[in-house]
Amino acid sequence: MPVRVFVSSLIRGHDDWRNAARSAVEALGLQAVMAEDFGASPDSARTECLAAVRAADVIILILGSEYGQPMGSGLSATHQEYREARESTPVLAFLHADAVPDADQAGFIREVRDWEEGHYTASFQDADELRDKVLRALYEFRSRQDAAPLDTDALHARAGELLPEHSFGGNPALVLSVACGPARAVLTPSRLNDAALGRHLLGEALTGSFAVLNTTSGTEPSVTADAIVLDQRDTASRVEVHIDGSIVVIQPAMGVSNRFDALPSLVEEDIADRIERAIKFSAAVLEHIDSERRISHIAARAVLLQAGHWTWRTRAEQERNPHSVSMSTFPHDRVEANLTPPVRKRATLRMQSRTVAEDLTASLKLTMQRDPWSR
Repeated sequence: MPVRVFVSSLIRGHDDWRNAARSAVEALGLQAVMAEDFGASPDSARTECLAAVRAADVIILILGSEYGQPMGSGLSATHQEYREARESTPVLAFLHADAVPDADQAGFIREVRDWEEGHYTASFQDADELRDKVLRALYEFRSRQDAAPLDTDALHARAGELLPEHSFGGNPALVLSVACGPARAVLTPSRLNDAALGRHLLGEALTGSFAVLNTTSGTEPSVTADAIVLDQRDTASRVEVHIDGSIVVIQPAMGVSNRFDALPSLVEEDIADRIERAIKFSAAVLEHIDSERRISHIAARAVLLQAGHWTWRTRAEQERNPHSVSMSTFPHDRVEANLTPPVRKRATLRMQSRTVAEDLTASLKLTMQRDPWSR
């Protein structure tokens, strides 16, 4: 099956731009799918168009001055296509150099540029330059794909392999794994043993903007055959940075209450906050160890270990009745959460950390409230 290239644009009066993009796609023997082929307003056409976006191997986004008519979602058709694609499909964005965008379009362009680490972006002056730049971008995209193809199933499986089977202590542990792809060695063996890198990771984990280890606990750094490990045995906390860039963060699932008489619980908002912090920590680590952005995609999974009979509560429920809890009827020794879709653009760690954390937390909550023996 040929590579499918979806061309998304709102560029009234510039058929030459659309034709230039199509010409570049077909010159490389790829299949061009044009947004205008599906119509602009009927619901059936919009559904079909978004399905084509999801099925595409790469998206070409051409941005001019106009935003377009907002649809039922509140977004223009082109903006909606971009949102549909950006987390899982490569986006090659091209902005007309002389564009004078309206307010909505200016916001859309800022959004695309904020995700620049996950996209290729370029400007063009006319149709000929656009064709040349689309050709070059598609050629480079194909070269990268051929050199290191992304296996999404293997990436998702890798995120699961990184999760431990059991916690290191007797209390519930919260684990986030972030697997990185395409599969390649990001850290060489010599860099694994680089003292400067070890000090940097220790600093980020203890006192960085998104620290995940406790400064009052002793930390034991070590290097294995394929990872840098930071252990805090007294709190059963741990950070692993693997040779392929993958990261594991293990934290206590329950924090210390400010009230001496409060009974411990799994507090929903605290779980989400810890997952979000681990996601942001992972993004910061990747920025340091892979500044060239050879890693383009990630798969994130979370697991609660040794949750047992502990009750799951919201923060408000905990504050209303801190010294009385109802224990869960069914023990949960291992509760795992996945994302849908499981593989995302690397930029998701930075741009949508809260959304990902809330999705994983909601999945953990649903499993905690379900009988583990039911079918």
